[in-house]
Amino acid sequence: MTADLRSHAPTIEVTGPVPPEVAVGADFVLKVNVSCSAGCELDGMALTVTAADGTVVASELGHETADIALTAPRRTGEACWNLVCGPHESAGILHDETAIPVRIDVIPHATSLAVWAVPSPVVMGENFAIKVGAKSSAGIALTGMAVEVCDEAGIVVARGCLGETPLPGTSALYWSEIPLRAPLGEGVQAWSVRFAAADLELPHEQASSTFSIAIVRPPEHRLTVKVMEKDTAIPIADAQLRLGAFRAATDQAGLAEVDLPGGVYDLSVWKVGYEAPARTVDLNADASVEVEVVALPEENPDTAWQM
Repeated sequence: MTADLRSHAPTIEVTGPVPPEVAVGADFVLKVNVSCSAGCELDGMALTVTAADGTVVASELGHETADIALTAPRRTGEACWNLVCGPHESAGILHDETAIPVRIDVIPHATSLAVWAVPSPVVMGENFAIKVGAKSSAGIALTGMAVEVCDEAGIVVARGCLGETPLPGTSALYWSEIPLRAPLGEGVQAWSVRFAAADLELPHEQASSTFSIAIVRPPEHRLTVKVMEKDTAIPIADAQLRLGAFRAATDQAGLAEVDLPGGVYDLSVWKVGYEAPARTVDLNADASVEVEVVALPEENPDTAWQM
């Protein structure tokens, strides 16, 4: 440095929010500002960013700012980038080299699980199947990845592999149908599905999801339910019936047939626009019942304006 060359110390800072966490392999941007306390113009000053693995990203300041595009490492844990600007000489002034570290936690990608098409109820000891889907937050293909189904005690009762293509209508929900066998005990149980997310190209979090199954005794009797409008005796189609864990819907003739084990059931009938009385059915043989529903009056939308 010559004797007549003045020296200034610039200040470097990251403006805007620094993401506290970034998923492995994800891209992000750092907005950097470099200034001189003496108000010197710093356009064209070199700016370099060095990662812990030695990767260097070079940039150049424009109006004292720069947007630095970075990529998180493909491993989890704390990652550090060293931001260095200068040295820079302009108009007889030397701006010394200045550096600051930027530390960010690198986290695994998230995974999510979905369970659907769970039949209800399931007869004890009989075979049934559920559908299971898994999705990577990074959109990575999960073809062939393993999923496990565990019973209420956490014991693995089935394993399956996700299919080759995503579920139609989704971009990355890979799925499979998994066959199962119902336990021999009656009642409602909470089972779970697990996805270990091992051996993926990028680290992912494990995921799990629970679902309930209602296990019942084998059917012994058939209950026929007829739903009709009380004043007109018109059959009511698509009325939803519930008898404990059992579900059914009426057809165009207002009829529904349900096979049930013997016992006492609370019969509930529901359809929008109608009111149905609750009733109890004591089933010890094939039987038929009729349910009369009452049409509810339509609300008048102008009521609030009639004063």
